[in-house]
Amino acid sequence: MLKLFPYQRKLVNQTRDALIQKNKGVLIVSSPGSGKSVVISEIARLTTKKNNRVLFFVHRQELVKQIKSSFKEQNVNLNLCIIMTVGKVANRLNEIPKPDLIIVDESQHSRAKTYLKIFDFFKDVPKLGFTGTPWRLSGKGFKDIYSKMIEGPSVKWLINNQKLAPFTLYGYPLGNDNLLKKGSTGDYTHQ
Repeated sequence: MLKLFPYQRKLVNQTRDALIQKNKGVLIVSSPGSGKSVVISEIARLTTKKNNRVLFFVHRQELVKQIKSSFKEQNVNLNLCIIMTVGKVANRLNEIPKPDLIIVDESQHSRAKTYLKIFDFFKDVPKLGFTGTPWRLSGKGFKDIYSKMIEGPSVKWLINNQKLAPFTLYGYPLGNDNLLKKGSTGDYTHQ
């Protein structure tokens, strides 16, 4: 079992407090590389320890495998967990036992139709969203999905406290950005 760093333990405690305060949706923002999987696993462990069910979903199969590994390492009771991609969950809503907690990784995708379908189906179940990037290019926020936001430490803090390696960024322009076309969501189109 992994021992959480103090900043990770603080995120777990703040999240639990937000749920106790009856927030139905909590968005946890923490930088890439900060150990969100460890925090997610600890919350799942504490939830299943009380014999409560967890539904975890994310948009990519690789991330499903990663979280299953983290759950095993953190001694999460996998008999009380459903861990799938968002598409599989959306297609099996009538087969899935009602969870006591929904956990979403990469929750910047929470506005997608499949995510909203799941949230609507389990509308009375509290949900936790984890992301390092709490925005969409469309500019539409998440307040209707997540009523509370908890922010983890910044990249600068993580680097200064030896939790992330420092970096140097090199780059050059790859083309003329003025030729790119944006769609209605603010994302670039394939054209």
